Amino acid sequence: MTKQQKVIPFAVLFVLALAIVWSLIPFKFADIVDCEAPLFGASPRSGAPPTSFIDPVEDCRAKGKSRLSVSAVTAFVAVLAGTAMLSLKPISSSCAKGEHDDCREWWASFLGDAGAGLGCQCECHTGAY
Repeated sequence: MTKQQKVIPFAVLFVLALAIVWSLIPFKFADIVDCEAPLFGASPRSGAPPTSFIDPVEDCRAKGKSRLSVSAVTAFVAVLAGTAMLSLKPISSSCAKGEHDDCREWWASFLGDAGAGLGCQCECHTGAY
């Protein structure tokens, strides 16, 4: 398993945690109405009557649904991208052919230390770096 494959699950879990936290934070609608956290129903905190065009119950619920949608899409994209990165492991053509001595000349090796983990993705060479 490469370094990148070890780090990607933690990055995906971090994004999932951010999405959950985003849905647990109470918010203020139009700087007038305090609303509960979207995950807990997004009901208005104060019993404020409707002000001009703002209906606290309806607007808090709509904004809460919007925040939940953003959290859900973010989580879905993070899991999809993480799965794609783990399953589409970049392997150099030299490694695939079994020419392990030429593996170090792959394009990512030219990046120096930043590309060391990508320089050779052969299972037998990943521990050498």
